[in-house]
Amino acid sequence: MRADLMVWVQRLVGLVFATGLVALVAVVALLVRQSEGVPPMPIFMGLLGTAALILLAGACMGLISLAISARRGVDALTRLAAQGNAGPAVTTGAQRPFSATPLQEVQTRIEDPEEQPDVTGPVAPQRPSRPAGRRLVAER
Repeated sequence: MRADLMVWVQRLVGLVFATGLVALVAVVALLVRQSEGVPPMPIFMGLLGTAALILLAGACMGLISLAISARRGVDALTRLAAQGNAGPAVTTGAQRPFSATPLQEVQTRIEDPEEQPDVTGPVAPQRPSRPAGRRLVAER
């Protein structure tokens, strides 16, 4: 299976992350080993650099993953539209996306039973009525 460009970019980001993490750990270990005591600043900067590297790599991976998912979705919708099973017709840019239909027109469409589609299918059974002699709360 051929991987597209976005997958390769995602792999490259992972490689840069791993390389940067190894380099940060090596630099902090080298600075700690060369010092006579435990220096707090190189350790702090190494931890700060590691946190920044993790956050940047995570953000890049997330954005690339979203782009890959969006591309696959567009491809699937394009294939579905090409088959002719797309459902409602796609409108052109000449029509406004939020056309204002008057509320009275919408209400008349809802109230007119002859325009409504006939719903045939399984109907839920009616609930039995409660017995009149029983109480709903318990008595002590």
